Amino acid sequence: MKGENSISQVTRREIIDYFLALGISWSGRLQKDEFLRRLYDLSTMPSTDPRLRDAAGDIRQHRFYFNDWADDWVLTDPRFNLLYAPDKKFLQFLCETVHPVVRPNSDEVQTLVIFFNQKLKADGRSIVEVNRISGNPRFGYRPINRRLTVSEEPTGWQKVDRQVQEIRLSLDTAETEEQFQVVGLLCREALISLAQEVFDPHKHKSTDGVDPSPTDAKRMLEAFLKTELIGPSNNETRANARAALHLALALQHKRTADFRTAAMCAEGTFSVINLIAILGGRRTR
Repeated sequence: MKGENSISQVTRREIIDYFLALGISWSGRLQKDEFLRRLYDLSTMPSTDPRLRDAAGDIRQHRFYFNDWADDWVLTDPRFNLLYAPDKKFLQFLCETVHPVVRPNSDEVQTLVIFFNQKLKADGRSIVEVNRISGNPRFGYRPINRRLTVSEEPTGWQKVDRQVQEIRLSLDTAETEEQFQVVGLLCREALISLAQEVFDPHKHKSTDGVDPSPTDAKRMLEAFLKTELIGPSNNETRANARAALHLALALQHKRTADFRTAAMCAEGTFSVINLIAILGGRRTR
């Protein structure tokens, strides 16, 4: 709903006007319909022309053949309606305009991201790099002006840090049951990567005597915690770490995934990563 958005119409209009004023195509090197297919299912969106079947047909008709739509049509078209769409949709649109597939020119990408963040800052949002594709940055978004927590600091384990960012992005953008299930799968991969970083088979012995496989995050991490948190003085910390691990593991494969399940799985995963990062000397201040 309009009232729930924190990104104002003023900010949205200024960003789109920036593209128009400088003659920069928001779809980059892609055609408009090709770009929008990355965000929407155009085949299920109705046409505004009775002669045409769907939104894809509209775009081809009015932007390719006749070019009789204004350059900012996507802002007010009721099927996309970026002036009033939920913040998530608008931010996804912006992130896609600087995706490596869409815009390979790194200087242009950097200029756009800087401008986006200048305008979004007042509305409490920021476009940030979340990972890389063939050496080129891929962007997501996050709130700003919030208290920084230890879970947001990198561990220095590059694969783990990259997967944490992917979890955050996936959780923030997921809408369907299948997409929420992906969050659980990403959490599983992050815990496996974490376990592979810290587990030493010569030092950490599994609690049940079974040698863990390279993907057995549960046995590897439990063995690590047992060794690193030895003694009664660590009972509470050990119990908390195990509880977070068991929560994350239990929620990873739930068939009926929703935001609540995915968010709890992510929080459990982040808790395990942070506790082990502290124990592993990756958090020093």
